[in-house]
Order: sequence, then structure tokens, then C-alpha cells
Amino acid sequence: MNVPTRRLDRILTDHAVTASLLVRLAAGQAAAQAIAPILSELLPGFDPLRAGACDVRGRTLRIWLRSNAQSTKLRQASPRLLATLQQRGLDISEIRFGLQPRNRPASPMPTPSQDAQATAQQRRNLLNALAFSEKLAPTLHDGTLRESVRRLRRTVERRLAETGSQEKR
Repeated sequence: MNVPTRRLDRILTDHAVTASLLVRLAAGQAAAQAIAPILSELLPGFDPLRAGACDVRGRTLRIWLRSNAQSTKLRQASPRLLATLQQRGLDISEIRFGLQPRNRPASPMPTPSQDAQATAQQRRNLLNALAFSEKLAPTLHDGTLRESVRRLRRTVERRLAETGSQEKR
């Protein structure tokens, strides 16, 4: 059996999903090439032609940056960037700036002692809410507010039971 060979770009453009991704990629690269001179002036060392630096979705260009300072600097220059894009015939009406996920400060993982402290604090908060609901319920006349306090009490009791069973694990 002889299978005819086809170019990869032809194969990818035959499928709707990959074709739309290729169109977005091409639009992002065209936008990056159009604004590269301005960006090199404003942010030395930033390469908008690097893969993933610029992304176009619809009429919005998103530029992924390394820091908030870069984002602030480019926000001030966004009218100039938009004008350049429109002069080059690109249909972009908005520019958004984002931080690259790998450059965001990571939230530290809590240590076991911090987890225990958080659980103990949550339990104290639930006990306080339970005591408050026990004091509040008798002071209310029959009605929807009293029923709400009773539901609150049942919810707090259920969560207390859940935290108690988690501590035993």
C-alpha cells in the first residue's frame, strides 16, 4: 500500500482546530513583527518574536511579560502600539498585558504545622459561630430569620463534625 506524502502544514490546515490555532499563531507573529522595534526600544532584552510572547484572539493582542514593571511601562505605550498595528493593516482593537505563569511568584506550600494551625483556627471560628447561633436563636421570634439561624447552626455543626473527623485521620 502506497500512501501519498503530504506536507505537515497541509495536514494541519485540513482540521478546523489546528487551522484556527495556526491562524492565531500567524496573527500573533505578524503583530509581534509590527511592534518589535517599539518594544525593543521600551523593553531592552524582551523579544516579542519568541514563542508565546504575543497571542491574538479575535481583535485582542495579548503580550506576555516577565514582570509587573514591564506591564506598567507598556500600558503607557499602548496607544502608540495600537496605532502601529493599525498602520500595518492588522485588525487589533485592544492590547492586554499579562504575566507569564512561570514568572509569577509562587504561593508557598503550607507546612504541616501551618495546616494544623489553620485547622485549629477554623475549628475555633466554627465553635464561636455555633455559640453565637445558640445565643441568637432564642431571642428571635418565629419566622424566616429564626429558621435561617437554625439552618446556620446545623451547617456549623456539620462542618464541626467534618473537621473533627479530618483531625482523627
